[in-house]
Amino acid sequence: MENNKKKKANNSEANSKRTAKARSGAPQRQYYGPTGTPEYPYHSPELDEPTVKIKRFPILRQTLSILGSTLAALFLILIITCTIVTTALVVYVMNFRDDVSNVTIEEMELSYNTNIYAQDESGEWVEIYEVSNASQRIPINIDNISQHVRDAFVCAEDERFYTHDGVDYKRTLSAFVNMFVHIYDTNQGGSTITQQLIKNITGDSEQSPSRKIREIFRAMELERAYSKDKILETYLNYIGFGGTSNGIEHAAQKYFGKSAADLDVAEAACLAAIPKSPETLNPFAGYTDDVTGEWVNTGRAKNKERQEYVLWQMYDNGALTYDEYQAALHEKLIFTDSEEYKSAHPEIEKEEEKDTNNTTSWIIDAAMYEVADYLSDKFNLTTEQAITRINHGGYQIYTTVNLDMQKYVEDKYLDLNNLVEKDRVAKWQDTNGDGEYTTEEIVYPESAFIAMNYKGEILSVAGATGEKTVPLCWNYATMEPRQPGSTIKPLTTYGLALENDLIHWGSIYKDEPIEVEGKKWPTNYSEDSSAMSISHKDLKIYEALEKSYNTVPAQLCDALTPQKVFEFATTRIGLDLCEDSGDGHTDIAYSPLTVGALTYGLTLKNLVNGYIPYGNGGTQYEAHLVSKVVQGAGDVIYENDGTPHEAVSSETAYVMNKLLQDVVNNGTGQKAKLENKHVAGKTGTTQDWNDMTFVGLTEDFVSGVWLGYTERSEIEDHKIKSAEIWYNIIGEYANSLDTDAEYPTNSNVIEGKVCTKSGKIAGPNCSSTTTGYWKSSNAPVCDECKKSYTTKSKNENSGSATETTAAHAQENNAATTAPAAQETAPAQ
Repeated sequence: MENNKKKKANNSEANSKRTAKARSGAPQRQYYGPTGTPEYPYHSPELDEPTVKIKRFPILRQTLSILGSTLAALFLILIITCTIVTTALVVYVMNFRDDVSNVTIEEMELSYNTNIYAQDESGEWVEIYEVSNASQRIPINIDNISQHVRDAFVCAEDERFYTHDGVDYKRTLSAFVNMFVHIYDTNQGGSTITQQLIKNITGDSEQSPSRKIREIFRAMELERAYSKDKILETYLNYIGFGGTSNGIEHAAQKYFGKSAADLDVAEAACLAAIPKSPETLNPFAGYTDDVTGEWVNTGRAKNKERQEYVLWQMYDNGALTYDEYQAALHEKLIFTDSEEYKSAHPEIEKEEEKDTNNTTSWIIDAAMYEVADYLSDKFNLTTEQAITRINHGGYQIYTTVNLDMQKYVEDKYLDLNNLVEKDRVAKWQDTNGDGEYTTEEIVYPESAFIAMNYKGEILSVAGATGEKTVPLCWNYATMEPRQPGSTIKPLTTYGLALENDLIHWGSIYKDEPIEVEGKKWPTNYSEDSSAMSISHKDLKIYEALEKSYNTVPAQLCDALTPQKVFEFATTRIGLDLCEDSGDGHTDIAYSPLTVGALTYGLTLKNLVNGYIPYGNGGTQYEAHLVSKVVQGAGDVIYENDGTPHEAVSSETAYVMNKLLQDVVNNGTGQKAKLENKHVAGKTGTTQDWNDMTFVGLTEDFVSGVWLGYTERSEIEDHKIKSAEIWYNIIGEYANSLDTDAEYPTNSNVIEGKVCTKSGKIAGPNCSSTTTGYWKSSNAPVCDECKKSYTTKSKNENSGSATETTAAHAQENNAATTAPAAQETAPAQ
């Protein structure tokens, strides 16, 4: 209370003093009341006002103030703009990064030459043809490129190659600045070896900042995915060296006549000098003088100047010692176009005399088309496009051809007389319609031949008669579908019937036609194609096949059904038959499957291919000439082992082989007999005599021949034998082969005498003249022949032995022999 009284007293006293001052005329500050704080209980705004001063240069001060504000605003705008631009640029650049993840060296299609190889007698691979193209390359592995060759290119093109991550920023910046300022005369561009490779992989040569950004990111990506050696190898195999020469190996052979592996330092520097400007810096560059017509070499001097730079770079980067640098600098280079080199290599002139556009052989054509088929299927190309791809894709094609056999067959096919007497097959055609005979209007038939081993590997091909003068021409062996005639029978009706145990060696069928659409069909034809009357006699299977009766396979087809026979022939044997032509024709019918009257026909290659299982124990291999294809520097892109699968059982194959041997020994194929080989085979002649075929098997290979006119007209001399034509082509060669080859044996097949009456395995009371072969699943022993008398002489023991043997055979077969009814029942 006392304090409050004191405060009030003090306040009254203060007010009294202010009142007194006011009355005295002194200036007073207005009182605004307490501020409410103990420290400053009273506050006068007048105390806050600054002392009034006189302002100097007011206009200048105002101008500077406005200018400062403006500059500050502009600076802030600049910062904001830069931020926006930088953000946009980052987004823009990062968009390109998304494009680089799938860039691979494998995408580069190097235009190496395509080479075709075959094995010689020693098993070594030898080049048999080179397909030249506009950009010639020979691939080489980095391990075969010497270190000084690598150093020459690295020092000349990208000296920090082994330390950067795909982009040399120092070099890139220097090149960029020098474009505008020309600070120095640079011998290098801004791109690294990796960037140059990227440009070639992608084909991205757009002149724009965006392309450069993409290239940088892609180069970094490529460096993460591949080793330096792989990048350098691909680069050295790709770069151009002037004209059509591309790749270090081809350039080394072109300019120095040696492999890149054998180049010395000076030669390596010479080649490393070329890529900067291949058309002007290569040692062979020049022009033809318009006045004198002489060739003027301009590249040698320019290359030397650039070579000296490369050598200096190698020395400056520590790749060469001073002595090595000086020795290489003064070395005299011997180029392949110099007289000095030509005198030391006289064989070069002989090679230059060869026609570079010489025609291809039949085997080369077939190999090219086989690879083209593969490429067409894989890349959805036309045949022409695929052939172009082969010419530019650097394929190394390895074939299965037997060079000795191929030469032998090609020599035979130079003259039709080697196959058949030309006079016997000459035919006059009035081509001009004047009704007059001229020698120019004589036509001769064509012929083709093909051979393959029992793994489907094609050994020899001849596509037509006469000298081959055109590359990639029509091949009657691999391209021309013709009617096979009776050669189809073992691949259709007989094959399936034997496999299904519908028939055995001596199964008996009557020589009678079947009824097709209300008509009796077929008839039989003799070897000269004259109609034979139906005999209605009993025929054993081996007799029907060896004499090529038509009625028996027709009955087999009827029992098996055309659908089942068609499926067997196409899926298991591999025949290219027509299921539906689209215009009402099909090979799922009696005539095509029984006598080979097909909708389109079969190529000789496909026909001969079908017989492979009958020579190797039942396995089918797809016929092929190319075993593998390698692209670029060693990538295997295609391999073919024939895709083996079981076509028939080994027992079926064995028995069929014996049946086909019987055709040659006792039937229509007797002209094909060989002294040193067991020939199995089947003849085929169409009803109208337009086509003649024979397929022959020996222990070493299977082969076939076709003869016919291109326009499909009759071969008028009906005494010509297709088996004899086969013998004239390949018989002597096949007979001369001294090999250990044998047909596969089969211990399950039963060999025995054929009962003349029943066709079964002869029993003790049967009369028999021939030997037959039975599958273990269908080997009936004859029990129909009765004993006519009892022998009591010294032969009794042997007779008893024979009887015991027959009884034993019958006992052994009781468990495996099908019921007698199965012999004539349809296959299920």
